[in-house]
Amino acid sequence: MKKFFLTLCVAFAATGFAMAQDLAAVVETFNAAATALNEKNYESALAQFNTALEQATSLGDEGAEVLNNCKEYIPKVLLQLGKESAEASNFDAAVDFFKQASDKALDFANNEAVVAEAQKLIPQILNAKAGALLNAKEYDAAAAAYKSIVDADPANGAAWFRMGQALSAADKADEAVEAFTKAAENGQEANAKKQLANIYLKKAVACQKEKDMKGMLENAQLSAQNNDSANAQKLIGTAALSLKQNQVAAEAFEAYLAINPEATDKAQTIYQIGTAYMGANNNSKACSYFKQIKGDAKWGEAATYYITTLKCN
Repeated sequence: MKKFFLTLCVAFAATGFAMAQDLAAVVETFNAAATALNEKNYESALAQFNTALEQATSLGDEGAEVLNNCKEYIPKVLLQLGKESAEASNFDAAVDFFKQASDKALDFANNEAVVAEAQKLIPQILNAKAGALLNAKEYDAAAAAYKSIVDADPANGAAWFRMGQALSAADKADEAVEAFTKAAENGQEANAKKQLANIYLKKAVACQKEKDMKGMLENAQLSAQNNDSANAQKLIGTAALSLKQNQVAAEAFEAYLAINPEATDKAQTIYQIGTAYMGANNNSKACSYFKQIKGDAKWGEAATYYITTLKCN
């Protein structure tokens, strides 16, 4: 950047000796700031531009040119300090500098480009900070960082999704569900629903271990609604059969085999479908399933018994 070069004899004539001395000191400070800026010593440049700004302000009209130049460069220097901090992964400092740059540019009413760039960079830095925390497995801190992003931009589906991942990893399933639901509503539906399905599947398994068949059924159904899977359908069938919701059980087991036709427990599942339809008073369908496994080494005897009992044709 250019420096100021005063012709002191002209300054003396125009302002008087004392004022010229003061103006010369201001210009010297400004030029020192300019040198620091050219050398990319941004901290020194900022300090000296601020000093020159204060000094030029005290001179009134005589310091107006220096004052205006200080106002032009201070937001730019703050922006550069923010970029330096970001490159060093000092994200909090970067955000603070970008905010200062934007505030100063607005206060000085002279640099819309700085305001626009700073406001564009702030969410990028917040996202980088949150991503670094997530990668470092600092899940609570990452979730908090992503929350600061969605608080400012509620339509940021990617941030909602990452927030859900952090909360899920921190074993905060209910909060993760809320975050993934928001992600699904803001452009991340496919990925978010897969995550929701996984959360509900884990909840269903936990309920199974606790012998909470109702909770197992509800969560397995929610898992299937978000992203259907063989595991979810098998859990639905098992829970529904235990709760004597036979039609639901039969349909779930059928869906399980449709997704996984070569399941290792295929014969057992066919037997369960038969018993479910029998419980639902649909003997015709029950018979059709029992007949499929009447020759099975393990389940054939039981199937044959029901074929005889039901008088299957």
